[in-house]
Amino acid sequence: MLLTGVLAGSGLTAATGTASAAPGAAAAAAAAVVPAGPGMELSATSFTQMTVDEAGRRVWIAGDRVYPDGSRRGEVVGLLYGGVGPAVASADGAAPLSGVAVEPGGSKVYAGQSDHIASYAHENGSLSPLDPIPAPADGCGRELVHTGGRLFFTSRPAASPEDCSGAQGSVSVAAASTDAPAGVVMYTGTEVHLEGGPGGLLVTAPERWSPTDDPDLGIYRVTDGADGADGSDGNVLEFLGERRFAEDGTGEGMDFRDADFSADGSVLAVADGVRGTVLLDSQDARFRENPYAPLPQGVAPTAVAFSPDGKWFAQGGAASGDTADLTLAFADPSVEHQPLRISFEDEAAGHRVVPRGMEFSGDGEQLFVVTSNQEGTKFWLHTLQTREALAPSRFVDVTHGPAVAGAPFRVTGRLELDGPEPAEAPKITVLRMNGSEVTDLPPVPVAEDGTFVLEDVLPDRAGDVLYILGYAGGEHHQLSEHWLAVETVEAPSAVRDSGR
Repeated sequence: MLLTGVLAGSGLTAATGTASAAPGAAAAAAAAVVPAGPGMELSATSFTQMTVDEAGRRVWIAGDRVYPDGSRRGEVVGLLYGGVGPAVASADGAAPLSGVAVEPGGSKVYAGQSDHIASYAHENGSLSPLDPIPAPADGCGRELVHTGGRLFFTSRPAASPEDCSGAQGSVSVAAASTDAPAGVVMYTGTEVHLEGGPGGLLVTAPERWSPTDDPDLGIYRVTDGADGADGSDGNVLEFLGERRFAEDGTGEGMDFRDADFSADGSVLAVADGVRGTVLLDSQDARFRENPYAPLPQGVAPTAVAFSPDGKWFAQGGAASGDTADLTLAFADPSVEHQPLRISFEDEAAGHRVVPRGMEFSGDGEQLFVVTSNQEGTKFWLHTLQTREALAPSRFVDVTHGPAVAGAPFRVTGRLELDGPEPAEAPKITVLRMNGSEVTDLPPVPVAEDGTFVLEDVLPDRAGDVLYILGYAGGEHHQLSEHWLAVETVEAPSAVRDSGR
């Protein structure tokens, strides 16, 4: 049991020593900015939206791809992060392609086209076109979101991209049948962003067209509004609240970049270009106190994300140099621990987190981040393991007594845990390897001061014995291991009485 975890979780070889960093180095690393490693470069030369399909274990990304001959095609790509099927699933369509959504079961994927919503059946990495979903014309780029069992999308007809800033548009919901028109749930006077949440929550966030504009963010809940006889939808949205960020009408209005709901749906985090991260109550849109450490001074916020398991909260931005572009912290602000800070500043990693470019896996174990170069013409997908943001743990002062074959053997040491106190007293797992013989020993309790004592009886035959001490980690702490190689000796022969 322990051996599997040890060998799968590290690149160590059996040797005397510890798998943990020195105490000072580990403590310093917790607050330091970590440079990002290379990401997976995406084929698209634009990015519009991403979503995670937990059932199919894929990250779906929508954008346009430019080919060597200069032609341009829309592309929706699903990148496998665990599961079955090919590593990449993709389908192309007419450019521009914008927005992507997936049904909770992962069986259907949707992508926005200028005159309809493309629909695909998805099975094990294979996409098969289905009948398109009728939608009002769009010339400015759609956003899609699937929430409350319904598919919502934006539409804005415009003769050219230059006309989009003042174009009239709408938010619609797809009809129950593919031959019926979409039902318009609201009309808009500017570009509107959509974000879904647990329990059928939906956010509509307009973009401001000038610094003095004060757009109002709306929070809704999807109902079971019945389809009308003419194919339109009934009261499909229940209004919960709205919020203007310049409450007195004088300051700068909301400069929307991204939004996401907490796992329980009670909090809405908004990445605002003026204010950074703003927290709202999802039931009435009132402002809430923000207890999270902000992005570094001068970093332009671009993205926010809560993990669906309720454990993590991430903030992304655009920074210069080695300043952190991303912070990953515990969603529970009462846990006192420095957030993990990551900088994207590399030709193979990108230079900034793109707006709306962060999503967690359903189990919260991975954070997917899309970055771009400064020009916004190249994009990378990074997969970050959230366990790296846990507080470090390490074995220190590990010593042992005499190692005599067949005799009792004693190991002492201490388990150090940075950050918060664990909810339960830690235990240390012990694996003993003697040649080809592998033995799981009983777990060893850890005292309040972190000390522990392992007592064992060594194998009868002299030779090399390896003890692998393991701490499996906890809700707030990383796992750690210590490999202790021991050379045992034969017991001294009994002194015989010669009778003299």
